[in-house]
Amino acid sequence: MRAVSDFHRTAARIGASAAFAFTAPVAHAASFDCAKASTGMERLVCGDAALGSRDEILARLYSGALKEGKREAVEARQRAWLGKAQACATAACLAEAYDERNAELQRSEGGVKVGSDFFCEEPKGNHSTLNVVGPVHGFASVSLMSNYVGPGGEEAGDVDTAATDAFLDLRKGTATVLNGRCRLTFERLGADGWKVIQAGTCELQGGAVFAGVYRRLP
Repeated sequence: MRAVSDFHRTAARIGASAAFAFTAPVAHAASFDCAKASTGMERLVCGDAALGSRDEILARLYSGALKEGKREAVEARQRAWLGKAQACATAACLAEAYDERNAELQRSEGGVKVGSDFFCEEPKGNHSTLNVVGPVHGFASVSLMSNYVGPGGEEAGDVDTAATDAFLDLRKGTATVLNGRCRLTFERLGADGWKVIQAGTCELQGGAVFAGVYRRLP
């Protein structure tokens, strides 16, 4: 789980398919044809269900970022990320690289449009948004932001913000991610909602909270 605010935020990433050709045939557990995998990175992606889903999610986000952002800048960051990802010799290293890049793309103007937005306004004064890409083969990428408006009001700058990003394994129905002593559990409530449970010590700024039931706007 990566975070901003009183959490720790990271960023950087892209997918094997989007990096090499930017377009490729869809194959099992990846956005490219695993039968033609030739590099160490491609073989790692094709041999791991979670990495394959990360790659499919990245391809969607990258495509969205290209449509809405400055194409040359988006492509340059993608190439830079690819160099980092190709240096990974393990699935764990590559998963971290994908997660960082997917988080960055999902927060971009084009990337956020790829996902679906869900909203929560509890407790009072808290306004939270959960952006979800997926599930893809039982996995999803989420970007979560909470804004708490204090008694002084927004015009007075009495606003606390917290944000976090995570890659979820939902194959057993729920997914729990950890950041130090903070634990967030995500549960999908059908197509129109999510439940987030916050436990432990999350050290979020002011009155910001992530917990709640998130719904689509009608």
